[in-house]
Amino acid sequence: MSRAVQLWLAGVIVVAVGCAGMGTTGPEITQSAGGPDSVCGNKWELKRLRINGEAIAIEDNERFTFLCNRDGNVVGKSGINTYRGVLQVTDTGLLLWDPASFASTKKAGPEPLMRRENAYLRALAGTRRALTKSGGERLILRDPPGDIYIEYIKVGP
Repeated sequence: MSRAVQLWLAGVIVVAVGCAGMGTTGPEITQSAGGPDSVCGNKWELKRLRINGEAIAIEDNERFTFLCNRDGNVVGKSGINTYRGVLQVTDTGLLLWDPASFASTKKAGPEPLMRRENAYLRALAGTRRALTKSGGERLILRDPPGDIYIEYIKVGP
């Protein structure tokens, strides 16, 4: 048997063994609508940011945070600056931003971080849906078509 055929067969076996256990051993990951109780009152730190299918690299995740209270006041860090706004979260996970309330400080910083900050703030303002997963330990904010995807991990009350 040729070396190429042996390698191909080995690859097929690895894939088959890997697929054989899919979906049978891991915990089921479920998402649910993020209502006011699950979204607000917790401090969230950025884990992933995707815009139009493209992942935006964020090295210092603790520089990007999201926190809202039951009155709808939102505050957070956006890389270099801080932001604030007013948001209503419905029981079905719908996000209703008050665009006139959205504001940010205007400190300057390194150009790469400023680009990530601008991308984050634009994405955040474009979100319209909140979902929670991993038993409420993760928060996802997104727009209806899924072009914007912001995922946070819970880091505190």
